[in-house]
Amino acid sequence: MAFPIRTPRVNNNDDIVRLISLAASPGTFVSAGDLVAEIETDKATFAVEAEHAGYVLAYLHEVGANVAVGSVLAWMGDSQDEAIPAPDMPASRKGAAAEPTLRAALLLAEFGVAADEVTAAGDRLSVTDVEAHVALRGLVRRATPATTGPAARVARPAYVLPGVAADVQDLSVTERGMLRTVTWHRDEAVTGYVEIAYDFAAWEAYGSAFQREHKLLLNPVLSLMAYQLAALRDRNPKYNATVEGERKVLYHPVNVGFTVQGGDRLYLTVVSGAEQLTAREFVLRLLALQKAAMRGKLEAAETSGATIGFTSMARWGVVRHQPILPPFTSLMVAHAAPLNGQAALGASYDHRLLTGADVVAALNFLKEPPADEG
Repeated sequence: MAFPIRTPRVNNNDDIVRLISLAASPGTFVSAGDLVAEIETDKATFAVEAEHAGYVLAYLHEVGANVAVGSVLAWMGDSQDEAIPAPDMPASRKGAAAEPTLRAALLLAEFGVAADEVTAAGDRLSVTDVEAHVALRGLVRRATPATTGPAARVARPAYVLPGVAADVQDLSVTERGMLRTVTWHRDEAVTGYVEIAYDFAAWEAYGSAFQREHKLLLNPVLSLMAYQLAALRDRNPKYNATVEGERKVLYHPVNVGFTVQGGDRLYLTVVSGAEQLTAREFVLRLLALQKAAMRGKLEAAETSGATIGFTSMARWGVVRHQPILPPFTSLMVAHAAPLNGQAALGASYDHRLLTGADVVAALNFLKEPPADEG
């Protein structure tokens, strides 16, 4: 009997994703965990893997198509001659029943269009729905001051060194994700950097005590420092926020992003809802993500949705570094290796939301471990 591969949700505000590549031809046998397709949102690119072993029977969309989250992306079967059911097409919805995503609502406002004028392809009205409506009717954006959005960038022509032999290759999934992160950091966020010196010995001792109490194999000091980020939201909601157009978005959950180097890949793993976890629960969950990253087996939801971030290059002896700010966040804390008993704790931040004083206050809070031992 044929069984479906459904289009995964990779971001709460995206109900439509774009299919960018097919990894297996119809009739090909794939094992559980093998790559079958790649999809992308405005934020990142993600791999779609087979949940069970079987033969790829058919893809229901061509490369480049916009696909509704939850719809059938492809059909698989136990044999190559399985019958394929009728396509799973979500019913179009129109009017107030189709609530717009945040980005779709902003786009509606830019064109002066009411949500009930636009037909939605899924359960919620997406940016893709609004763009299709606008293009069909030839609408133009309302006149707005030049300061309301990011400055337009001039497209740069492709360039390679003349006379130098080279191979041109497509970027990998993780490389495309990094490209989008760096581009957002450059084009959208107004990034600053602040750094303070502190004594790492207190954190080291705190981590050792936590390790003994919970009988852990290694000192979880970096995980515990990242866990303390969850408490920042209550001190200042702007630490756990972003900017959309001319509006401030204050996230409810604290989804802590933590960088992990897995082979030649750099991942931003995400522990969602950190504010609801105990320190031990957070440490164990992050440890599981680190192990999955080392095996290259992270799920899409485990590398998306960060609302605040933490990174460290101490393992390489780096005593100072300025991290890239993850998309749609306002704070990325950087931990570095101690030098002569003193360590540097820094942060890249979105200056549209936070001031240097805000970030210094956050770093001064983070430089001291909690009074208890977890």
